[in-house]
Amino acid sequence: MNSDTDVFRQGLLLFAARNFREAAGCFTDALRKNPENVNYYYYRGVCFQETGAANEAISDYTNALVRQPTAFPIRYNRADLFLQSGDLQKAREDFEEILNSAEPEEPHWSALAYLGRGLIRLEEGEIEGAIMDLTTAEDLAKKDGDKLLLARIGDELERSGF
Repeated sequence: MNSDTDVFRQGLLLFAARNFREAAGCFTDALRKNPENVNYYYYRGVCFQETGAANEAISDYTNALVRQPTAFPIRYNRADLFLQSGDLQKAREDFEEILNSAEPEEPHWSALAYLGRGLIRLEEGEIEGAIMDLTTAEDLAKKDGDKLLLARIGDELERSGF
């Protein structure tokens, strides 16, 4: 019988090949063997997210965060799904948790959280706060040298009319 780590490794190979449905099955098998492993929830959540199963992804991200509350990639993915679904309050809570917990040497996650919160503020008509958040996101992305994130921020600003 394969161990949970063997099944997880098999899932990672399928994940890398972008075969998200079969990878999710492997991660489910790994979770049956070891339901406390944060990585198993995270990767299955990403598989669900990639296949459009947002509620299942949110559930897996939530289970992972119960076990590891400061996992920024997980918290960001959940916040992004909340934002996409229109649950601005839950998205804001996750983005603010990142902002309250991120260390200065982690500008990437802070930049993403400022971007997300800025988009929420735009949606809610808080223009001044949105501009502050989006400017801060841009400054942090520059500090981090993250050209992809800078391009995304620029796209969001353009789409918003700024």
